[in-house]
Amino acid sequence: MKRIEQQCSTWQVAIPIGFASTVTMWSAGYCSRLPFVMAPPWLLFFALIAILIWSGRVAAGRCRQRWSAALLSGAITGVVDLLVVGSWLQPEDGTAASMALMASGFVLVCMGLSACGAATTAAGTSDGRRGVESMTRTAFWATLMLIGIGGLVTSEEAGMAVPDWPGSFGNNMFLLPLSRMTGGIYYEHAHRLFGSLVGLVTLATAFYCWRVARDRTLSGLGLLASVQVVVQGVLGGYRVTGAESVTVVSGQVAESVESTLSLVLRVVHGVHGQVFLAVLAVMATLASTAWNDLPRPIHQRSWQRWSGWLVVLLTGQLLLGALSRHISRSWVMTHLVTGLVMLALVFFVSSLLGSDTSSKFRTRCALGLVFATILQVSLGFMTLALTGNEVRVASSGISETLTATAHQTLGGIILSLAVVLHCWCRRSGPPTEAAGALSGDGKQ
Repeated sequence: MKRIEQQCSTWQVAIPIGFASTVTMWSAGYCSRLPFVMAPPWLLFFALIAILIWSGRVAAGRCRQRWSAALLSGAITGVVDLLVVGSWLQPEDGTAASMALMASGFVLVCMGLSACGAATTAAGTSDGRRGVESMTRTAFWATLMLIGIGGLVTSEEAGMAVPDWPGSFGNNMFLLPLSRMTGGIYYEHAHRLFGSLVGLVTLATAFYCWRVARDRTLSGLGLLASVQVVVQGVLGGYRVTGAESVTVVSGQVAESVESTLSLVLRVVHGVHGQVFLAVLAVMATLASTAWNDLPRPIHQRSWQRWSGWLVVLLTGQLLLGALSRHISRSWVMTHLVTGLVMLALVFFVSSLLGSDTSSKFRTRCALGLVFATILQVSLGFMTLALTGNEVRVASSGISETLTATAHQTLGGIILSLAVVLHCWCRRSGPPTEAAGALSGDGKQ
């Protein structure tokens, strides 16, 4: 990213901050309204206000035009928030003029709160690279949150709670009354809304990297991620519409029979989402200060090969997990045995890199992968103990739900760590078979 502008313009500061605050607000809102949480509305209200004020303060501190940056970031947050609060703002008369008036008022309130944050700090400066780093990190964390939300949908067997797509019970997806979002409908519909947010964030990140970073690799990955997020949305939609029959009683899905296509799309949708997360992890790594500023470390060709194979085999392990979770419990033992093999492989690859000190980030990534894999195996045994060998219609309790969801989500994190580790193993100068051929301080 050598061609990044040294001084950020207002929009270059506002876009990353605006989307980061939106993802934070959506995450807080989702968690607070989970059926097993149900935090007081006043607590969520003040939390959202605090996030907006904080975002305005951060935007102002990164731009010489602090007021413009804060106001624009607040406007971005308000506009994107309309995707989830649109139904709440919809008046009873439903006229276009009244809806536009209320939506405009909401956006102005968001801008005002951001301006309050700007009033608490002085104007600052930032370069374009920081914006690219913030944007890619936001896309990664938003997608990680989405994978966790999707895991809750599966754990609660709520994937068919909303039987149509792209609408929801015949309504515009973004205008479904909040009163309908209870039980399984909450899990599934919130998943759809958050998926829309991830789509917007991904497209914005791709544009930002193309326009600001002007880096061919980042731009290419942004284009790939944009295609992936569209494909992921379509896969999720067809997974719903591919059901053989759905019975709706009193506005709730009473019974659904999924087709073979729907079950297959379950698996593909789940695994592809985790691969998509790994692509965003690579983007965040390539945009990071550590990647671009630190000296290039020592490496060996064997590290690239082993870390590459680790990525491939972990992807296969995720596939086995998806088959056991979505298709048949007969895959559980195979998934368990290969999980222990993966743990051994992770230890082996990490030991290859453990003796090298030329890259602390590569070493930290390897250690993180070891601890994450140990935790994942433990969660796998806990999930098996809680769920047994039979496919259940729904979770039998909060412990089962959270354990199974954590196990699924951590799988995506492990794949991302492995891919990032592979990237660090490739980040170097001319490869050598003998690290000792290079200088002892690890710098070329």
